[in-house]
Amino acid sequence: MRQQTLRSHPFAWIALVVAILIVTSGCVGLYDSSQVPVITVSKGLQPVISWTPAEAYELHVYEGTEDGDGFGVLWTAKMGGGYANTLISPITYGIEPPGTDLAPAPTLEEGKSYTITVQRKDPKGQGDGFTATGHRYVGKITFVATRE
Repeated sequence: MRQQTLRSHPFAWIALVVAILIVTSGCVGLYDSSQVPVITVSKGLQPVISWTPAEAYELHVYEGTEDGDGFGVLWTAKMGGGYANTLISPITYGIEPPGTDLAPAPTLEEGKSYTITVQRKDPKGQGDGFTATGHRYVGKITFVATRE
């Protein structure tokens, strides 16, 4: 009698892969595009920055059309508490949201391009390492500063 192996049974391989996917599906969260912040910016040299979903953990304003363009972060808004989504939309550029301790923001210059990123953590996420079910979602918008 011939000994049977996984190699001789292609359906056994398929069953093994399906079993692994079923077991790990509870461990790995799926990316949810509805959690990516959608950002809007009002006109003015001190614009109001809004995003949905309304909770985030960090906001950065850069000079340039890409994240920094080598210029670095001009202004950051971040609440205490690490990566908890405690920064609530909207905020006004340069005005410190309650509960933060920020450095003053430099004045935006008319006609220059700026980029804003808003970062939020998946509110359904939990765990760490292999069992992590959370994602970090980043929204991005570039705008040209104008007077109102």
